[in-house]
Amino acid sequence: MGGTTDGPTNGTTNESTGGATRGATRALARFVAELTFDDLPEPVVAKARHLLLDFFGAALAGGRVPEAATITELVRARGGTPEATVLGAGFSTTLADAAYANGCAADVLEHQDGYRFGGFHPSHALPALLAVAESRDADLRALLTAVVAAYEVANRIGRVMHPGATVAGWFPVAAGYGAAAGCAKLLGLDEDGIVSAVGAAGFFVPAVMIEEIFAGFTVKPAFAGQIARAGVEGALHAQAGLTGWDEVVEHPRGLVALFRGDPTDSRLTDGLGEEWTVLEVHQKRFAGCRHTHGAAQACAELAAEHDLDVAEVTAVDVETYDVAKVLVDRPAGGSVVPCTLSLPYVAAVALADRDVTAAQYAPERTSDPLVNRVAASVRIRVAPDLDARYPEYTATRVTVTTGKGTHTRQIDLPVGDSRNPLTSQELLGKYRGSAVPVAGEEAADRAAELLLTAKDTPVRALVTITTGGQPC
Repeated sequence: MGGTTDGPTNGTTNESTGGATRGATRALARFVAELTFDDLPEPVVAKARHLLLDFFGAALAGGRVPEAATITELVRARGGTPEATVLGAGFSTTLADAAYANGCAADVLEHQDGYRFGGFHPSHALPALLAVAESRDADLRALLTAVVAAYEVANRIGRVMHPGATVAGWFPVAAGYGAAAGCAKLLGLDEDGIVSAVGAAGFFVPAVMIEEIFAGFTVKPAFAGQIARAGVEGALHAQAGLTGWDEVVEHPRGLVALFRGDPTDSRLTDGLGEEWTVLEVHQKRFAGCRHTHGAAQACAELAAEHDLDVAEVTAVDVETYDVAKVLVDRPAGGSVVPCTLSLPYVAAVALADRDVTAAQYAPERTSDPLVNRVAASVRIRVAPDLDARYPEYTATRVTVTTGKGTHTRQIDLPVGDSRNPLTSQELLGKYRGSAVPVAGEEAADRAAELLLTAKDTPVRALVTITTGGQPC
């Protein structure tokens, strides 16, 4: 098997004693190595299916966005051994490049999932898993198992780095380490190999600054692609026999500590195989940063309930929590990336269209003079009562003023939160809205059927369907 180790170095042990977790990297790897599809409770399997469905929709729709399409063309121009498919693009390339391109596409519209206890997107691991699964002729059962393994590793790392990493100005890159673990499992590596894959990922996962993400530069989706690429590279290097740091997670100068977390936090390994953090992952109703969703929902509901004419809107006052003001109180910027990270734009387009999907980031919407006039009227302030409830609640209160009066709506738990989840039908509708324009109705629906029900279907066949072909 891939790179082997004899256990932790520097005097630590593989024990959890007195609440201080030691040997967390190995404990996580052991969990991944031993996990089987039959170990997964049915709600966990169902959640993993929904996460994959959500990812396919986000990647297919995102691939048509100019920023992501530019990245895809750069990848196409490189060539490379055709090992895995770039979704919706009509070509295959190396595992690492396929993971990169699909990761960029799935991120660009900010319509992917998230883990509020970790402040990151665990779905950044999925392009890596998909590429490896396709190339190794794995079936959907194996992919679903790897998805759960990757999410459990990533979420545990992410939740002990949060909120320290974000406060310090770093994006929590836990998904790269989860991706490495999941990819290593798909490659058939044993516990030692998975340890090395996770440790090797540390040589590839990017250090991403929060401010550069939210500053609105159009290269932004590349960070998500790089996280996926890192997972592939970590696993492939371990498979080739190279060793990775076997204490990368828990060492006093390792990942968690450097990202301002507590490396002795027992939540790193507590409840493995019993507590399924994947069930806490939220799936977005609206396209855009999660911190815009309370405002988006309030504006969409007010517009529908009172039949508001956006042309009559004179002011939009948004009261929210401090993190939202810091991160998404930004001008629209006129193109997709800055608009997805701009609460003023999201609120304005939600008032105008009563929804925020990929369609609301088309050039004719982001450049619309009326939408931009309303966006310019949005005023954001921190409300002490709402800020006190964060992060338990991402509560937002919106007051819309028109020539005919004012209307106020407070959203405590935006739709899509794990405590206020999208229904299966809503998730399917979200997926179809993204996938059908790219793959066609018949192919999109067939892929959804397989994702939601099949076990033995080869992943390669699933990918072929969504890219315009038929299963082998």
